[in-house]
Amino acid sequence: MNKKERLLLAIGEADEKYIKEAESKVNAMSIIKVAAVLVVVIALSLYLFIPFAPVTSNLEAYEDSSYYPLIEGIDEYRLQFMQPKFKNNFQAGLNVLGNIISLFSFGFKGGDMAPSDDMPNMDMENSSGMMGNGSYVENTDNQVDGVIEGDLMKMTDKYIFRLTGGGIRVYSIEKENSAVISKFEIPTFKNEMGHHGQEMYLSEDCNTVTVLKQFFDHESNCYYVGLISIDVSDVQNISLKGMLQMQGDLNTSRMVDGKLLLVTNYTFNRGTVDYEDPTTFVPTIDSGNGAEPIEFENIIYPEKITNTGYSVVALVDTDNLGLLGANALLNFTNEVYVSENNVYISREYNESTEDADGRVTNSNKSDIAILDYSGETLVEKGIITVRGWTEDQYSFDELDGYLRVVTSTLDNSYIPYGQGGTLSQWQTIENVSLYIFDLATNSLAYKVEDFAIQGEEATAVRFDGDMCYVCTAVVVKFTDPVYFIDLSDYENIGSVDTGVIEGYSDHLINYGEGFLLGIGRVNWDYSKIEIYEQVDNSVVGTMEYKFIGEYSTDYKSYLVNRENNIFGFGVDYFYKEYEQGVGGRQYQCYVLLQFDENGLVSREIELHSGARAEYIRAAYVDGYLYITTQFDLIVEKIN
Repeated sequence: MNKKERLLLAIGEADEKYIKEAESKVNAMSIIKVAAVLVVVIALSLYLFIPFAPVTSNLEAYEDSSYYPLIEGIDEYRLQFMQPKFKNNFQAGLNVLGNIISLFSFGFKGGDMAPSDDMPNMDMENSSGMMGNGSYVENTDNQVDGVIEGDLMKMTDKYIFRLTGGGIRVYSIEKENSAVISKFEIPTFKNEMGHHGQEMYLSEDCNTVTVLKQFFDHESNCYYVGLISIDVSDVQNISLKGMLQMQGDLNTSRMVDGKLLLVTNYTFNRGTVDYEDPTTFVPTIDSGNGAEPIEFENIIYPEKITNTGYSVVALVDTDNLGLLGANALLNFTNEVYVSENNVYISREYNESTEDADGRVTNSNKSDIAILDYSGETLVEKGIITVRGWTEDQYSFDELDGYLRVVTSTLDNSYIPYGQGGTLSQWQTIENVSLYIFDLATNSLAYKVEDFAIQGEEATAVRFDGDMCYVCTAVVVKFTDPVYFIDLSDYENIGSVDTGVIEGYSDHLINYGEGFLLGIGRVNWDYSKIEIYEQVDNSVVGTMEYKFIGEYSTDYKSYLVNRENNIFGFGVDYFYKEYEQGVGGRQYQCYVLLQFDENGLVSREIELHSGARAEYIRAAYVDGYLYITTQFDLIVEKIN
């Protein structure tokens, strides 16, 4: 072997050596890379697919709190919103990817912000005793005799007291010579920023005006209801007596024998609840010594809490604005009805049941809490449950130990798709029912279920002693049966109705002697006043006044004078049609109607262009009509 051959052999052996070394290094690197990949895959799997742990609470630290049972219920409700939105990071990533694809595919789109409970809660006939201001005259058509409702106008036989944007005006009642006697600017509360919603009362001796106003407190970022007591014994020298404030929005109020029932709505922010501080989840009342939360024994709440809204009922002595009692009702924030002795507050919810065949039925229900205010404080009297929901306060009536309630009912039943259900197996049953409860036991005593036409709901209800009047309708179809229901014998409840009449009514007003008046709509173009009359065993619509314009749905804005069969109301954008054809112009108007068995007479009075129908009030005195608006007093002689 020569020198060249030995060199080539050496090079070949060296290459084999290096190749073998390189192969071993490559194998080692491959193992490392595979291991690294496996580590990454495992880590990614752990990150993507291990399920998120549910959020839980430890409430042991609050077991000694007097509010602990309430804390448990609120915490169970809050935990629903604190749970992970997705099962794991993989689902969350897919959601983000889907949003990115949507943005690039369709462009950026904004949407309306849905309401959230985390947002600030912005959201007698003539009395005896002549005094210097004259005798008290009740001009508001109160639902219950002796249970006075707050209004924008109160009066005596000498003066009209009118609540305006920031004060009180006193007008004399002197026919054509009526004039402003005095004005009083209502004082503001500390940190008050604007006010939203007002009403007032005049005491039976005509010496005190009590004003309720809702205002926003810019320091606490909350709404409050202020009570202002004003001395009007000398209308030329009106002065302030006292002030009180409660947290929340003004819901409604009543005055009975000098005691004021005030109902407010309050919503706490579930995102800022601190169980160490009850004021973060319990309403407060400031009686002059600072805000104090309502005590636990005075709080009513359902077994399952579904929102953060309270209704607060306070009983106040108007002589000194002293607080006699207060109860807070969590989730009871729907309709309020006040009888001679009791306050009824409802809450609506859905109840789901499943039968043996797997059919699921969702039904509307209402719980109605009862508070007795007839004594020196408020007393809880229990809760009753009724099927359906109520339209307004006029859907309730208490008489002789019974509570009568008219409800609209809705039941949706279906078989879930996973169990073979189809759209054709969905059933929706909507109707109107009457329920009568014995208040001695809070038990259901009598009922008349589904007495209306299938698919209709109650749009207006009125009770009058042994009679109940109910207007039902499929609103979008404008069909208007009105039922006269005889409740003189609960064992044999009978009814007659008008049959189908065009339109529907928002309010029904009983004028006696068989006359019933309804205010509502004919269709999307026309509004109407319909006069119904009970004749023998039937009910007929005998007279109608049609107009174009928007009427107020606030019942207090109507003038109801049964003695003279007079009805008055304001209309926004009133438009009069002439017999020769369409003509005229739109304007603010007050309509006065008088009717009897011989027919109906109307009169239209043009008002200040800014006068809103819901803020107009009027009184009929000795042949003269006194109309008050936000701006002025209009006096018209009525023949």
